[in-house]
Amino acid sequence: MGCDSESRPEFYGFCEDCWRRIIFIENCGKNNNWSFAKYEGPIKKAICDFKYLGKKSYGKNFGKLLCEFIKRNDFPDFDLIIPIPLHWKKEFSRGFNQSAIISVYLGKFLKKPVMLGNLVKIKNTVSQTQLSESERKENVKGSFKVKKQRLIKGKNILLVDDVKTTGATTEEAKRVLKKNGAKKVIILTVASS
Repeated sequence: MGCDSESRPEFYGFCEDCWRRIIFIENCGKNNNWSFAKYEGPIKKAICDFKYLGKKSYGKNFGKLLCEFIKRNDFPDFDLIIPIPLHWKKEFSRGFNQSAIISVYLGKFLKKPVMLGNLVKIKNTVSQTQLSESERKENVKGSFKVKKQRLIKGKNILLVDDVKTTGATTEEAKRVLKKNGAKKVIILTVASS
């Protein structure tokens, strides 16, 4: 996934050479924010191909990778998994929500329930890519909504996304989940820049 080479992928879809070049994030988990690796090199290429070239099969590898990451770390317990939702227009044009695919596989591997469609994105925000940190926070403010509070009330939730840049999106989603009765929200991303 990190180089398109024909060699057999030994490590969750990555060849040995790419796996060695991945910068794993040590000592994460601060404030319940967990991330597997730095968003650069082979991980960045794999995520971009997954999202923008429609390589949906990569979602299974990312799910397996996060499953092993959770098992290897002193990870807090949680009741259910919720992916960061996309606005329906964005999901329609992309054809899928990458975070939902990762979450569904992660749920299968961990035997944990995955909740889709309860946390929704109600504001079709502009892409965060070119925005500053303060602009990102402003951009995502008020963009999420919980449909049924009773389904998350008192629950410990694992909130999953592919990439964390400033954390504006995940923090806003976390705020909305907590406001709607979630007991604890743990954020987990494949990569962080």
